[in-house]
Amino acid sequence: MTYHMPRPAGRTVDIQDLLVWAFRDQDVEATPNADADAVTIYWAVLALPVPHARAISRFARLGAAPDWHAANGRTVSLDGARRARRLYAEWVRAMVVLQRTLDGTLSRHRVSGPRLDEEPWMRHRQRA
Repeated sequence: MTYHMPRPAGRTVDIQDLLVWAFRDQDVEATPNADADAVTIYWAVLALPVPHARAISRFARLGAAPDWHAANGRTVSLDGARRARRLYAEWVRAMVVLQRTLDGTLSRHRVSGPRLDEEPWMRHRQRA
């Protein structure tokens, strides 16, 4: 006989949207009475390695993704492009870890996603 844990009866939301909701909309870092799911998300982010936690919280507060293009004008720095792409890929991987960590632990939300390609520059390269 196989026992399956019951899934929470909540709304399914992409991890990126939940992070924006917790950090920007709920302001979980500064609000003492933030939603319980937002607090759980916050503690899961803090459990990540520091560089990943910083990137996740920074871009969640901005409601944006890291720019992997790294082009400021007509000149592109190879080192700058590598750093930008590494940050983007690590940000997506950290969201995958958070999705797997949080799904089934929140009271009002089921966690999906992220709906992002870890290396979108490869897709652009194949089209060219």
